[in-house]
Parts: sequence; C-alpha cells; structure tokens
Amino acid sequence: MINDILKKVEQYNTIIILRHRNPDPDAIGSQTGLAAILQEVFPQKDIYVTGIDLPVLNWIGQMQDIPDSTFKDALVITVDTANARRIDNDGAYKQAAEIIKIDHHPNVDPFGDMNWVDDTFSSCAEMIFSFTEEIAEFDLTKEIAAKLYSGIIGDTVRFLNGETSYRTLITSAKLAKTGINISKISLQEDQMSLQVARLEAYILDNLQITDSGFGYIVIRKDTLDQFHLDDGELDHAVPLIGRIDKVKTWIVVSEKDLNRFRVNLRSKSISINGMAEKYGGGGHPLASGVYVGSIEKVNKLINDMDNFNKKELKI
Repeated sequence: MINDILKKVEQYNTIIILRHRNPDPDAIGSQTGLAAILQEVFPQKDIYVTGIDLPVLNWIGQMQDIPDSTFKDALVITVDTANARRIDNDGAYKQAAEIIKIDHHPNVDPFGDMNWVDDTFSSCAEMIFSFTEEIAEFDLTKEIAAKLYSGIIGDTVRFLNGETSYRTLITSAKLAKTGINISKISLQEDQMSLQVARLEAYILDNLQITDSGFGYIVIRKDTLDQFHLDDGELDHAVPLIGRIDKVKTWIVVSEKDLNRFRVNLRSKSISINGMAEKYGGGGHPLASGVYVGSIEKVNKLINDMDNFNKKELKI
C-alpha cells in the first residue's frame, strides 16, 4: 500500500496533508511527519500541511495558511481522520483531484479514492513510520522521528493504553535510536498550564461516579469560560479520571458553545466507540468522541453509558 501511495504522490505537483478537527499529538505528528518524509523524497514538489493552528501543539509542528484555490487539482492526503465530516477543512479539499485516507480507526467511512486503514496500529504516527522503512536509503532525521514519537506516545498515553503492542515499542525504539530526547518529549506532553491544573482540581471536586464504575462530569460554558483555556488544553485533563481505581469508563462533557456539547468518551477495557457512533461520533474502542446538541441528549448519553457499564461489566 505504501508503494501505491508513493506512486500516486509522484503524479502530482501539489500535495496537501489534512487531519481531524480538534487535533491531538497523533494528528499533528502524523500530518507534519508525513509532510517532512514526502518533502525529503520529493523535494521538487509543493507539500503543505493546513488546518486550524493550535498553539498548544506548535512544538510538534505548525500549520500553513494556503488559499482554497491551492486544492484545485491537488492530491489530498488525510491522516488520523475516521470520517469525512471530521476533516479540519471548510470543504475546499473537495476540489482535489484525488484523496488518500490514512487512518488507524475503524473504517466506518472509506471516503478516500485510496484508503489505507488498519486499526491494529496504536496510532497513525506508527503507520507513518512504515514509510521510512519502505523507502530505499531514506534518512530518518531527528526532526521526523520527534514528530512521529510525539504522535505515538500521545495516542498511547505514553504506552498506557491497550493499543500499545510489541510493534509499537519496536517502532518507538527505532525512533529513539535517532537520538531524539524522549524524556523531553514525554515531559512536554505531560506538563500543563496553571489554568489546566485548576480545571483538573475542579473536575476531581465535581466528578460523579456511579455504582457501575462510570465517571462523568458536565462542564457548562459559563464555568468553562472561567478557566480561560487555550484551544486544545481541555483535552489534557480528560485522562485524569481514568487514574481513579473505581472508574472503568468515563466521559468529560464540555459546552463549547451554547447548547453544543463536546463529549470525550474513555474506557480502561470495554469498547465504547459503539456508544459514540450511536450519537453520531466515533473513534477508538477505548477513546472516542462526539458532539451533541442539547443537555437532554447529554443526560440520555450519561444514562446509556451507565446502563452499558452495568451490562458489560455484569454489575
């Protein structure tokens, strides 16, 4: 599949790499890592990465601002994006001549003209690393390695989650062998701003945990605004609830705009992506997300998750 993708890249002068909305380290690491790899192999081509710029993740790689006309007759490659509606683009990408989808989520929406989807990988960054081993005499630079390593430890939560495999660890070791500062990268992903620390304190103080081991918190817009978070910072607090031993599954609900709620779903062992799909979202078996449009739907989702826990864990 990698050779097929490279042959397709050869046919175009302009390649634009996109990722999903509300990007995480894997999305940014995969996107900018792949761009750097392709630019090394095809230095004469125009290769762009674009999307909403998140300052909190600029240490991995920054986005480029390109006019919509750039997409016309270009090759678009999407990474770490399960379905078309999650592509971080206003629709200009539809002008592209062809789209290649590279993803490690369940393939619920094979929107690409070419689709390389494999949900056995821990992260999209782990998939992108495969390019470096398939390209003859490719020089894996520290810059590229750092981007991919950041993506891997981001999606595996520094190798804590169930998607971490032998292949993940071998890939990470090969990236570390380039001489990147793996401790610095881990610390970068672990550190938080003072406002996030205060948010975490609020979450722990207001968290609800049901008898089934389902933890949840709903943060309304007026409360969320008090923390003055930068875009992407709330995501840093989502894993916190999973550190509580009684919690088996959990959600963090944040009202981003009036009556528009973002729901992060997480689990330690049982698959919860089906619940996200039920409400119009999706993602990994143990980490998914969805947007819902009313507090009534939020309350229904909370009830469904609690009942789901009782059924799956036989409580």
